[in-house]
Amino acid sequence: MNALNLQGVGHAYLGRTVLDGIDLAVATGEIVALVGPSGCGKSTLSHIAADLIEARAGRVLRGYRRHTMIFQEPALLPWATAEDNIAFSLKLAGVPRRQRAARIADTAARVALLPEDLRKFPVELSGGMKQRVAIARALAVHPDFIYFDEPFTALDVALRRRMQDLVIDTCAGGQLSGLFITHDLQEAARLADRIAVLDSHGKGVLGIRPLPSAPAERTDATNFDWVQSALASDPLFRHIHDVDERQIT
Repeated sequence: MNALNLQGVGHAYLGRTVLDGIDLAVATGEIVALVGPSGCGKSTLSHIAADLIEARAGRVLRGYRRHTMIFQEPALLPWATAEDNIAFSLKLAGVPRRQRAARIADTAARVALLPEDLRKFPVELSGGMKQRVAIARALAVHPDFIYFDEPFTALDVALRRRMQDLVIDTCAGGQLSGLFITHDLQEAARLADRIAVLDSHGKGVLGIRPLPSAPAERTDATNFDWVQSALASDPLFRHIHDVDERQIT
């Protein structure tokens, strides 16, 4: 059973086609990483899948119960504390008030936020801390599907790895499905069950490659060797680091 199924999805901005004929499926309990050159429409596709943008063509079939999305930017409410930002998502999800404090404390600890951090407003937080609040906000509602739109780019190397570990641990055992947008093939290889490559101009998914074993079972050496082999000998990954600033994502 698929948690997400994109069938012939297409989209255009101001009459210019940016996505066309996109077919992609994410199985229940699976993380699929979507990579491709900067500007090829990866973020647009994730926003369509998450129902933030209406597709101009095709179908989006969602087989999950509840999804959340972690954006490139934290998108926090500036007038609310970190705690209240997380609580806002719980309120929207219908979580009873008496359960919210425990949910907030649990998810804050999972993303390395201290109790004193929760009392701060966004203007008092560093960029990395803001993103951690956004991640906690997404996890607090206990989704069964998450759209990751390059969520870890603002984090330092150590914290980025910790958040990747959090995704791997949360997804272990099929607890979570997701579509992970990234330009970093090493990150995709570490987190995903399969990697899909989007055409440079959004003209379909060029191909999909499975990763060896589950993410939690792979070592850093395994992931590194896989990436080096893919870049050196698999033509599917030949253009993933190209940049076209004229494209819209």
